[in-house]
Amino acid sequence: MPADRPIRRGQLISPFGVGAMISFPRDESLMTAGLDAWTDHARKKCPPDWLVREERLEARLGVTHLRLPPEHRDPGTGVTYANEDIPFVRFPRWHYCHFCGGMEELPLFANNRQRCRAFPWPTRNCVQRARKPWLIPVRFITACPQGHIQDFPFMEWVHRGQASTDNCRLRLMAGRSSAGLTGIKISCTCGQIRSLGGIFDFNEERGGALHRIGCDCRGLRPWFGEWENHPGCGEFLQVVQRGASNVYFPHVVSSIYLPLWAEATASGIVKALEDPRVWGPLSSGLVDSKISADRCEMVGSMRNLDAEELRKAAQRKLEGIPEPAILATQTEEAFRRSEYDALKAGRGAPQSDLLVEPASVQEYAAPILSSFSYLALIHKLRETRALAGFTRLLPPDGNLASPRLQRLALDQRIDWLPAMIVRGEGLFIEFDRARLDAWLNRTQAIRDRIANLNGTYNVRRVAQGQNPRPVTPEFVLLHTFAHVLINQLAYDCGYGSASLRERLYCSDDNPDEPMCGVLIYTASGDSEGSMGGLVRQGERGTFENIVARAIQKAAWCSSDPVCIESQGQGADNCNLSACHSCCLVPETSCEEGNRLLDRALLVGKPGEPDIGFFIVTP
Repeated sequence: MPADRPIRRGQLISPFGVGAMISFPRDESLMTAGLDAWTDHARKKCPPDWLVREERLEARLGVTHLRLPPEHRDPGTGVTYANEDIPFVRFPRWHYCHFCGGMEELPLFANNRQRCRAFPWPTRNCVQRARKPWLIPVRFITACPQGHIQDFPFMEWVHRGQASTDNCRLRLMAGRSSAGLTGIKISCTCGQIRSLGGIFDFNEERGGALHRIGCDCRGLRPWFGEWENHPGCGEFLQVVQRGASNVYFPHVVSSIYLPLWAEATASGIVKALEDPRVWGPLSSGLVDSKISADRCEMVGSMRNLDAEELRKAAQRKLEGIPEPAILATQTEEAFRRSEYDALKAGRGAPQSDLLVEPASVQEYAAPILSSFSYLALIHKLRETRALAGFTRLLPPDGNLASPRLQRLALDQRIDWLPAMIVRGEGLFIEFDRARLDAWLNRTQAIRDRIANLNGTYNVRRVAQGQNPRPVTPEFVLLHTFAHVLINQLAYDCGYGSASLRERLYCSDDNPDEPMCGVLIYTASGDSEGSMGGLVRQGERGTFENIVARAIQKAAWCSSDPVCIESQGQGADNCNLSACHSCCLVPETSCEEGNRLLDRALLVGKPGEPDIGFFIVTP
């Protein structure tokens, strides 16, 4: 984006994707427009340097390809796609003057900020001011669970649902009589006046204050340019603050790239086949379901590559792409199974975007040797994150076909989604399954403890319109271990805790080989994909000390004994013995929103030391 409204490419995936409101400097509130309006290339061929290819993720999301969000480039010699900016709409439309309180409903497509029109109010007006103040957006908007959003109906609120005239002008007066909502009064030139007290009153069955004056959801989607003359959706409107966290929930789907076809391929051929400008023509011009030898000859001559080796590598890549119909119906656990298998098998090659180096656990000392069955140093990996949609008021339920999930484009011909590529490094740790089973069977208190957490967690999920999800003690153990390890690594390597992420592999979908591993990787890295600091911490003689210190720190929290004895704390009371002083990490680092944590499963608790997986010595 231009310097006056800066926003990074990654932020356009999360948290400021399509349909999200962004508070820019100088009191501007804008909403990211839909994909239909992003660039002139919305329906045309994607510029090569914007194209992202990740076949597994594309098949799961049902799109032909992924694209990087456009970036602003100043015009100049050799600059392509200059001034390709992300479009926004102005939302909320209602603005007011901070001095006189005069309110204006600005156009959705207003390009510039507006100044107060200086209406001659009886008291405290801007008529005599030489420089009129800028209008600022109101704090309150309305939304419904189906993802629609619209302005707060100030006119209807003041007139209590009665019709207003074209001559009616509103004025906002705040803080005159009370610091609460009752102190914010909206007056009209027709003489009507009403405070905002009670606007947040809401009942899921009977609606709220807006329903009582006949204002229900009109099904508006401002990010698509809709602001009037639209059939309602029938849902009750809820009043929310413009900056509230439940106004926008992006549904981001991620995948670890698995270029297994490139393991025995020359680096030049790998580079060519990873280039969308090469792979596109090769994969689209098949001859009897085979890569065309003629096209490989042409590419080979252009890039000075062996045509036959190129054809063989391209055929391996083509045959390694999973069936789209299978991936589209897979659960998240099944989708991650292929990643888990590749990490355990130590797949990848130096010339590809995945390089996994298995480490011999037998060469490590305790607690690595006694607790884990597999450890891998991941020198290179590539994660692709795609924005698949968003919800409002309630978070996504994980179902890509959910009716609550709002689409990003109206035009059915737009067969792509915005995405970002993150290259980095990581550590993969698999817990010893026999040791896990022995721990689970040690005492019934472990299952009882998680059963209570399960109840609290799923009650909240059902209230949010999500399906119940069983949570196992193994999952909570792995999740909590990942958090304490991230916090410890933040002290011992060059990355901050916000630059590290977790990816959990825990599932019993295959009873013969259940997943029970944790991937800790960098959320951002340099162009080569590795800074080396994280992988170095996983080396023998270093990683044992890091894990030991992480476990030792988890045994004591500055909030103890309140934290260790807690029966529910954190977001939605979905944590047990876990708080900001011991286990929580930045929100961008956690897959579960800092929920489902319990360090007592790691180190035990006073009176119940046997519920801890690790043995902590004082």
